[in-house]
Amino acid sequence: MSRANTLVRSIISGAGPALVLIAMAVALWIMSPAFRSPTSLMLIGLEAAALGLVAAGQTFVILTGGIDLSVEAMVSFSGVIAAILIAGTNVSGGQIAGGFPSWVAIPIALGLGLLIGSGQGVLITAFRMNPLIVTLGVRSILLGFALVLSRGSGIYIRKDDLLGLITGRIEIFGINIPIPLILTVLIYIICWIVLKQTKFGRYVYAIGGNETSARLSGVRTHLVKLSIYGISGFLAALAGILVMGRLESGAYQNGTNLTLMSVAAVVIGGTSLTGGVGGIWGTLIGVFMIRLVDAGLVYMSFPSQAKEIMIGAIIVLAVLIDTARRGQIPWLTLRLRGGDPGD
Repeated sequence: MSRANTLVRSIISGAGPALVLIAMAVALWIMSPAFRSPTSLMLIGLEAAALGLVAAGQTFVILTGGIDLSVEAMVSFSGVIAAILIAGTNVSGGQIAGGFPSWVAIPIALGLGLLIGSGQGVLITAFRMNPLIVTLGVRSILLGFALVLSRGSGIYIRKDDLLGLITGRIEIFGINIPIPLILTVLIYIICWIVLKQTKFGRYVYAIGGNETSARLSGVRTHLVKLSIYGISGFLAALAGILVMGRLESGAYQNGTNLTLMSVAAVVIGGTSLTGGVGGIWGTLIGVFMIRLVDAGLVYMSFPSQAKEIMIGAIIVLAVLIDTARRGQIPWLTLRLRGGDPGD
């Protein structure tokens, strides 16, 4: 009987988020005819792309026991920077001769994301600063720059060939699949390979499990943590480029709520807030769960303000699930042990 209970717990721990996602999709499919169209499904996939990229970077950070509160600001900042370079507009409203093509502007914005993310890693590791304080402070700085540079309004651009490609669609079996969704899935495959097939990935889990033991075992913990904040900054900047390209506008509001939703997606997907346990595929499931809830509110004709209520409820639920999974609520029978739910 004990073995049977262990097996059941293992199945729930590994497949629980996926089963919930399927149940949500089936319920919405039954209750809302509008949800059943391929166009609707692909729109949800498109909306999931940016959140998915941000959550992928957040997964690396949370696996080490940290958190990155700057990601939504990075989305806005990178989009504004790229839009300024492409549109040829500077802070004073003048013109930079013809602007830059997106193949120049995009690497600059991505490079800034990588640099700023790595800079946060330096402050956290070399200066032993709290990740919560560092990333919260950088969030404020980036949002401030995005607001000042955009002068509080959107910077509109025209798509060139590259932006049109990465924000467009490709027809597969008669279904127009958004390129951002395909790109996000490819990023997740790369992240899975890094986490499960490389020494770097094993070091990430080791640091999250016990950083002191990892350091004593010869792991260069400072370098690993610096790298994961760089990865988070880079992926958030990439999400900012996709959002900017899709909206054809760089604005300081482009990343609104992505920090909270990315943390919720990571935790719902099975990654522990204390680090060391979790997986990237669970995060992707969490992303689609959040976007399904978002879409469900629209299809069921709930007021738009209800979205804020649902986001808050999802976050609280995610933390509750994580606390229960770690066995810190003795009276709650939902104690999930072992396994990497995202694998």
